[in-house]
Amino acid sequence: MKKWTLSLLLLLWAWLLPAQNTAMLFLPVNRDAATVGGTQALSSLYNPAAIPFTGSDVQLSYQRWAPSVAKANHINLLSGIRIGKRFGLGLTVSYQMGEDFALPDGSFFMPSELLAGLGAGFAFSDFLSIGVNAKYARQRLTNEVAYQAFAADAFLLFKMAGFKATAGVASLGTPVKTASGSRYALPSSAKIGAGYGFGIGLSLQADADIYFDGGFSVAGGVQYAWKDMLFARAGYHYGSATSPVPSFVALGLGVKFVGFHLDVSYLTASQALGNSFTLGVGYAF
Repeated sequence: MKKWTLSLLLLLWAWLLPAQNTAMLFLPVNRDAATVGGTQALSSLYNPAAIPFTGSDVQLSYQRWAPSVAKANHINLLSGIRIGKRFGLGLTVSYQMGEDFALPDGSFFMPSELLAGLGAGFAFSDFLSIGVNAKYARQRLTNEVAYQAFAADAFLLFKMAGFKATAGVASLGTPVKTASGSRYALPSSAKIGAGYGFGIGLSLQADADIYFDGGFSVAGGVQYAWKDMLFARAGYHYGSATSPVPSFVALGLGVKFVGFHLDVSYLTASQALGNSFTLGVGYAF
């Protein structure tokens, strides 16, 4: 297969590619069905600095992503396990497969993506914690063509009463190199997030990413919990023209009983991501 075809394939599978020097755009995708309106900065399944203050949670989720564009199916294992009062470990494994189709030269475009991450969080006090993730990402385009990258996240988190705030960097890592010698950066960003629980079942969250390639995104969401058993969620994610994830509205529901929880989220008001949904089953303890 010609070198120019390999580069074209990399751009093709980046089906939401806003900036032509960025690859592995699946890294910022939110895979947690229970996060509020698409926000994820304070989730213990994304940010290990939150684990010591949140507790343990293990979730298995299925995600139908961009059914009108990429037609991708994602299977995700997300976990954050608190150990003692100040330490936590996180594990993420996600496998994503898109729709196969034939190319003009007779070969087949067979897209798939693998993300594996291991994280650790530590609370210095009752108010401040730190968390880091190490991640491996692999993107296959055909049976013969695949790319890989290593990346890391690092966060600080502050907590006081019902208020939490976090700041850090996400997906900072090695660039992707094609056979033709082209280099594509990862969707690395500076990330901040904040949330507040009102103690009456109502909580608000917001986060923002400033991508190093020039794009940015902002997300906000609200959750109402009835007796910590039934949950209703809604939010909005805005992605700039060069953001890896475009704008969408997120709606979600959840139910929890003796630690077991079932959550679903649905994305709408987006040409690229409309009708995407995530279904998760987990256990919090």
